[in-house]
Amino acid sequence: MILRLTLVSVSALAFNTSLALAEEARVLDPVEVTGLRAVEPDRATTSVSVLTEEDLAVRLSPNPADQLRAVPGAAVSRSGSLGGLTQVRLRGAEANHTLVLFEGIEVSDPVNGETDFGLLSALPVGRIEVLRGAASSIHGSDAVGGVVSLSAARGAGFTGFAEGGSFGTAQGALGWSGETFGAAISGLSTAGVDAAGTGGEKDGSEALNGLVTGEFALGADWSLWLVGLARKADSEFDSDTDFDGLLNDEDRRTQAGQRLVGAALTGTLGPLDHVLRASFNEVDRDNFADGAITDTAKGQRTKASWSPNYTAGGHKLTGLVDYERETYDRSDVQYGGATDADEAFESLSYAGEYRLAAGSLDLAASVRHDDNKGRFDNATTWRLGAGYAVDSVGGRLRGSIGTGIKNPTFTELYGFFTGSFIGNPDLKPEESESWDIGWEQELGDISWSATYFDANLENEIYTAFVGFTSTALNRAGKSDRSGVELAGRWQALASLSLAGQATVFDSKNDAGDDEIRVPEMTASLSADWQVRKDGLRLSLALDHVGEQGDFDFGPFPSRLVSLEAYTLAALTAEYPLTDRIAVTLRGENLLDETATDVFGYNGPGAGVFVGLKLK
Repeated sequence: MILRLTLVSVSALAFNTSLALAEEARVLDPVEVTGLRAVEPDRATTSVSVLTEEDLAVRLSPNPADQLRAVPGAAVSRSGSLGGLTQVRLRGAEANHTLVLFEGIEVSDPVNGETDFGLLSALPVGRIEVLRGAASSIHGSDAVGGVVSLSAARGAGFTGFAEGGSFGTAQGALGWSGETFGAAISGLSTAGVDAAGTGGEKDGSEALNGLVTGEFALGADWSLWLVGLARKADSEFDSDTDFDGLLNDEDRRTQAGQRLVGAALTGTLGPLDHVLRASFNEVDRDNFADGAITDTAKGQRTKASWSPNYTAGGHKLTGLVDYERETYDRSDVQYGGATDADEAFESLSYAGEYRLAAGSLDLAASVRHDDNKGRFDNATTWRLGAGYAVDSVGGRLRGSIGTGIKNPTFTELYGFFTGSFIGNPDLKPEESESWDIGWEQELGDISWSATYFDANLENEIYTAFVGFTSTALNRAGKSDRSGVELAGRWQALASLSLAGQATVFDSKNDAGDDEIRVPEMTASLSADWQVRKDGLRLSLALDHVGEQGDFDFGPFPSRLVSLEAYTLAALTAEYPLTDRIAVTLRGENLLDETATDVFGYNGPGAGVFVGLKLK
């Protein structure tokens, strides 16, 4: 059984799929994720993708990770069914190289430095921005492969939905939003599937979410924004207890809770506009075996920043002072505290960004220095970007180069799992340099882009095995990643739009071997048809994941295995019963494909879900 509680503003939890008919031009709001201030999408100098509320309604998935299959350069890896460990890799980097923000606040687990998207199920999202490529000069540690920024759906008044269907799955949300205050609650429960695939008990999960937000005008161009988020999740899973490389039907369970609060004060003083932010994020995990608790871990992240900005014509100069403190507290219940750990990281960072918008030319430069207070070597990261619009052909050339840094996680440094993992406190931070060059084109109702990217990674942290016990080590040489990203959109008819992407990956470690769990390619194609205004809406999505490698740890030494390619087919339909109530029908994996992202894990087959929506 799983419980998940989250406090989110109604604007965060109302999942509104209202659609403006495609006769109106597709206009995107400024993107926040590319720098210290928002920028218009057609003036960004980095690779960025935006999924709007209309885009998200095509798949209508309860988990934002499934929506990211529509983004070039993104690869999704899920262990078992909905609610299981779900990772997102950008441009062939590792999962903990993807920085994840919710409403601008980092939501990754301070303990393992990674965001488990499985825990984000039933958190309706109205917009997703994805920045691809190293971006530590803006976002600090973790932004090596890129950044995923999630924003809550924005509604008005009462909104909600309820849905049920295959695998014993039910989910719902109810919220209210006014001018200055919003609140909502949502939940999900699923019986799941037998992750081991041996015919044993199913591994399910449950969730209960809630969030509150507030936005207040203080006068004289100043405003205050507040957010409070609380989550609690309980997920069941199987494990390989006899070390034969295959999962056993075991009673294993993890309870995870998160509490997050954030505030932003914005306004103008003299010639400068200012943004002051503060946030606190706490994640705790309790692990159980056969009903008994084995260990607990708690991580906390406290952040505070000040960002002044000066704008003159097409010139924009922005600064940042950023303080961060992370703590880690692990308690070993199973072995009487013999492996307890209590550690803390602290850093003070300074960053600056310059942007120029001059006619067809856009330039951007940023640099950041992280003072890690002696825990790690201090780090300086940077990024340069340029874009030039060739108006005569309706295209734009864009390119960027930059560096990224990823500090070792508490788990990698001090983690201890009896008989399987021992941390390494001597690890060095991972460092990356990446560049890309791309072309964006508008041809009437058709828009498309093509991008080549290349990156290398020094001091890559990997898991080294000695018998059945493992530890974390830095690789001696450089690891290389490169690839090509294609994306396109066609407004075929006033009521019909087509969109797609294809990415080819080449991701290798310092020995020249393919990195595991990075597919050779990903591709997606979607069609969205509004049959008539304010009437039936039909959407189809095909998401392809190419062949990828993984390890079978049964034999000694472990052997590399190949996971077969698969294609997921999703179909959604929405029919309005009144101007505020609609019935929905959603199908997942309709081809009943065997979708395996992690060796030994059994995933769900075809599923059908029916729901009602209040909008």
